[in-house]
Amino acid sequence: MKRPFSLGDLVSFQLVTGQASEGTIIHRIIEKRQPTIYLIESADKRRAFRFETELSLVTPVEEISPVDEPHADHPRPTPVFAAQRADD
Repeated sequence: MKRPFSLGDLVSFQLVTGQASEGTIIHRIIEKRQPTIYLIESADKRRAFRFETELSLVTPVEEISPVDEPHADHPRPTPVFAAQRADD
C-alpha cells in the first residue's frame, strides 16, 4: 500500500501538456466517491489539482530541510478560501 501524501510533501506529476513537473502539496480535498484530490504548488508559483493516483512521492516533508526548499526565506503558502457566505 502506498503511503498517503501529507501537506508539504514534494511530489512529481504530469502537466496537461505531458511534461513532467514537481511541486509541494499545499491542500488536500477528501471526497467519498473518488480518490483524494491534492492542490500542488510548483516552484514557479503555478498551482495544479491532481488525484492521488496521478502523483509520485519525491521527498516526504519529514526529509525536507529549510535549505532544500526553493523559497526557504518565505513561509509555506497557505490556501485562502472565500467565506461560506461569500457571493460568487
